Amino acid sequence: MVRPSLRDPRFAALLVAEAVNSIGSWASAVALWGFAAYRFNASPTQVSLLIICWAAPPAALGPPLGVLVDRLGARRALIVAYFLGTGAALGLAAADSLPVLGVFAVLAGCARALAGPASGALPPQIVAPDALLEANSLLGGASEFGQVLGPLVASAALALSGFRMAFLVDAATFAIGVAALIPLPAQRPASGPREPWLRELAEGLHIVARQKSLRLMLLIGAAVSLASGGFLVVEPLYARHVLHRPASQFALFEAAVGVGAILTGLVIPRLRRILKRPWTLGLSTSAYGLAASLFVGTTWVAVAYTGAFLWGVSGMVFGVVGLTAMQRVTATEAHGRVLSLSSSVESIAETIGLAVAGPTIAILGVRTGALALAAVPIVAGLATAQALAGSLRHDEP
Repeated sequence: MVRPSLRDPRFAALLVAEAVNSIGSWASAVALWGFAAYRFNASPTQVSLLIICWAAPPAALGPPLGVLVDRLGARRALIVAYFLGTGAALGLAAADSLPVLGVFAVLAGCARALAGPASGALPPQIVAPDALLEANSLLGGASEFGQVLGPLVASAALALSGFRMAFLVDAATFAIGVAALIPLPAQRPASGPREPWLRELAEGLHIVARQKSLRLMLLIGAAVSLASGGFLVVEPLYARHVLHRPASQFALFEAAVGVGAILTGLVIPRLRRILKRPWTLGLSTSAYGLAASLFVGTTWVAVAYTGAFLWGVSGMVFGVVGLTAMQRVTATEAHGRVLSLSSSVESIAETIGLAVAGPTIAILGVRTGALALAAVPIVAGLATAQALAGSLRHDEP
């Protein structure tokens, strides 16, 4: 087994690869929209379609790809996803028309759809059960480096060599990820004949349907994702119309969120006794909404920074505790299917948040509309906290 510590060279390499890969993915995503607008003179409608090409596969393909994760094992599935991501990044760099760019954006989305559940299913297959919280927190903190440094890397690549360089950097980071995965222990394939693909898929849905804790976790995950998607629309409008600050202020807020998440990922292992209590997940859901409310509920920049930082803190706690709980209440051989369904639900909820944020702000105004979106996880967390705590006590081994 791998120890979730920097003293274990295999886990240390995995952390570095996670951080580097996240930075490359963020840089590529930032460059993609600019490449379409500047190189191919894409209209707003065309840019929107390109975003759909990139964002839709995780929502649409998650459950079927979850079966693949369970069949291959998380490590092998993640290697496949990284090779797919490498091909997508190289294709984006070589694209000579907007339709070709859209095709490789779909391929990049497919790589993300496979990598998401595979990454979540990997820790239980390489670390001891009592070390899951530590492994998830350190890997989660490493992935947040992309939010802080990804846009900076994209800006540097664009300044030095243009848009294509950002995609080439992303391709290189996937290769680093594969190199870090190769030394890890591989899951042994299940013995005996396999069930048909559709039956395995239905079995994964049935696992979620019959476990109350999983159903509640999908619900609060959707609430958090809806608010998160809505705030992608809220944040730049808040910085401009409420704080009367330039566009750079929005980027600085995003950096504050990322810093809060990274620091929390380092601290979580020291708080394992508190965070393993069943009520933590419901309360962290409400805390996410409260931090978002503090962020956008003020006209003072210093208070907004505090709210953004705490938003990153609460988001990391929610993500790590939620992932660990989902891993614990699900059999290892079904992690891919359950986590892929969770990823699909969250992607759909985030898309809904993006869609409803505009009308909500138009009707209620920026601050009131933002507070209405933040209220969704607050209410969801408070409404489910007691039932979720009881079901986790029942379902966890």
